[in-house]
Amino acid sequence: MDFTQKMRLRGKAEEDLYFAEQDRALIEAVHEMQKKGEIDNWHKPTRRNEQAKSQ
Repeated sequence: MDFTQKMRLRGKAEEDLYFAEQDRALIEAVHEMQKKGEIDNWHKPTRRNEQAKSQ
């Protein structure tokens, strides 16, 4: 593995860590909103899901 490949991998690892931290923060925020009762479900049922339930 040459220097260029190592630097590319290092940059990718830093990027992965950054976005993983962002994802954890967003998930934690959604959980806090659910605990406070600010949201019940964060998604809206799709038309396909509604049709499947009625059958």
